[in-house]
Amino acid sequence: MGLAKHLLRVFVDTTVILGVILFIPGFPPYNSLEPFTATPPLPFEGALDPKDYALAKAEKLFEGEIVGPECLEVSPVEPDVFYTTLQGGAIVKISDNGKKMKAVAKFGEKCDGNWDGKNCGRPLGIHFNYKGQLIAADSYLGIYQIDFESGQVTNLVNKDTEVDGKVAKTFNSVAPARNGKIYYTVSSTNYHLDESVGEMLGAPSGRLVVFDPETNENKVLLEDLHFPNGIVLSPDEDYLIFAECLRYRLHKYYVKGPKAGTSEIFLDGIPGSPDNLNLSPDGNIFVALVSVRLPGEFNPLEFMYTQPLLRKLAVRLLHLVKFPFDFAAKYVDLPILRKIASHIMNFETLLPVLPPYSMILEVDWNGKIINSWHSNLSDVRFFSDAKIINGYMYLGSPYNDYLGRIKMPDSIHFVKQPVFSLG
Repeated sequence: MGLAKHLLRVFVDTTVILGVILFIPGFPPYNSLEPFTATPPLPFEGALDPKDYALAKAEKLFEGEIVGPECLEVSPVEPDVFYTTLQGGAIVKISDNGKKMKAVAKFGEKCDGNWDGKNCGRPLGIHFNYKGQLIAADSYLGIYQIDFESGQVTNLVNKDTEVDGKVAKTFNSVAPARNGKIYYTVSSTNYHLDESVGEMLGAPSGRLVVFDPETNENKVLLEDLHFPNGIVLSPDEDYLIFAECLRYRLHKYYVKGPKAGTSEIFLDGIPGSPDNLNLSPDGNIFVALVSVRLPGEFNPLEFMYTQPLLRKLAVRLLHLVKFPFDFAAKYVDLPILRKIASHIMNFETLLPVLPPYSMILEVDWNGKIINSWHSNLSDVRFFSDAKIINGYMYLGSPYNDYLGRIKMPDSIHFVKQPVFSLG
């Protein structure tokens, strides 16, 4: 009886404490949370058949020398050269068939380690514009333009820029158009990248935005998106496709024509979280799934999406755990305090419990999946981008300490990269 009474008391006390945490006013998340049900993942058949698990055979280039080669972009004037973005804030140039690496840009200040994105900067999406200048989205610092000929670096959209009453907390991906405008995704206006679990469990606050360098103005095209990510313009630039990472789908937004300013779902039920979008050799869209939903298996995150009170409680508990470290770091200059705080709500803390699986999709411009590449190994996963260069598929990742690469079959048709004028 004594034990039963003690357990009952613990249960009652815990319930009361959790109830207070859940309903106390003036504590994040401040937005109301709504339940929703994600579209179930498509079955692994047809174009999604795993076949030979080709990604599991990936080489690991620069292993231990780099962390988080998130996005890949080929040089417009040197087709054998490409660039990638790293934790620690650097953009690096890869040459000599994936053998040489050189840092070419960094937007942040001196920092204490790869984890210190707020000071280091953390570039994510990169893409060359029609003039051959590299446009980069630094998650913490804003949108930049790099002219490699002149060495000039320009901050086009500052991290403190307010657009329609909100400041971007997580800049993500970019798509420069031939008319000079830059379309970009903001994954969150509530949380920085190292607090991405807050955006994951909270109310969606992401945006699709366009920046016009002629007027220096930003215009919100869509908002209340759940972690929008990779973005790519159609060949005629009359619409764009972008990923809504945490809803497992791609959107189509019309830029020109009778439907201009409207959007529709392009592909739903994706078996994972779509990250960067890139062009395949045949001009289709590579969609990298940074995490995978296995058909028929229980997905804790999808369950949480249907339970707004549980999501609210989880976010508040994380804030309570993080608060003392944030508070102490304001008064005590100890990097370890900021490092601990940066990991509490970071998506990286969930990596060990994610399925040991990775996938790259090839999708045509009608939203049909036409090919896929898979890995079922726990140490070869979390791929966020794919690009085929010189007969190899290179594989980016926001978390891996290497750049992945697999040899492609000779039957693959390769299209030359476009060469832009730098004049």
